[in-house]
Amino acid sequence: MGEGNGFTGERKGFCSSDGNVETALSPQEGGKSHSPGATGRRMHVGVLDKLYVLHPVRVLVLAVLVALVLALFVAVAVLSAGRHGGDPAVPVAPVLACPDGWVGYRNVCYYLSRDQGSWEWSQEQCSSHGASLAMLRREWEMEFLLGLKGNIDYWIGLRRQGERLEWVDGSSFNQTIPVVGEEPCLFLNDHDLWCAGCSQPRPYLCSKPML
Repeated sequence: MGEGNGFTGERKGFCSSDGNVETALSPQEGGKSHSPGATGRRMHVGVLDKLYVLHPVRVLVLAVLVALVLALFVAVAVLSAGRHGGDPAVPVAPVLACPDGWVGYRNVCYYLSRDQGSWEWSQEQCSSHGASLAMLRREWEMEFLLGLKGNIDYWIGLRRQGERLEWVDGSSFNQTIPVVGEEPCLFLNDHDLWCAGCSQPRPYLCSKPML
């Protein structure tokens, strides 16, 4: 019956998914196929599987590398800004910390007016800008403003209250700066503080903290 089927002495075959007849493997051949087409197809499928598995990993690695490059760029920019900013021990006023027309120094904004008026009127003008007539309670403020104002006398935020001098915020004047005169309102001249009648018209000097 085997001979009638025409399979005697011949290797049995089977149909692949593409319709080709391939030779079945014998146990003696150790499961190795002698069909070049089958071997090529299995190798091709294996490479595609590996690429499919590695593709997400490559994307993740690329994203990490991009993030590291960006972080390095930011760090270099920050260090460069620090180097070009001068000596870190010297205080630097923030950009646009003071309004236009004001001068910033050591976290304080100063305004030197061109208009003139009484001491009371000058204090009102400073208040309208969120400031007050300048209070020079530290030595460096006195030195800085003497160099800034030139030879013009400015009202400052100091006036006489009875027997003592007070700043506009109510604190007492306790500096060793010489005060000349006995009038109630004070202004800053070329070297020290002078007293004058409060109604005299003078330019004014405002101060307020940097924002």
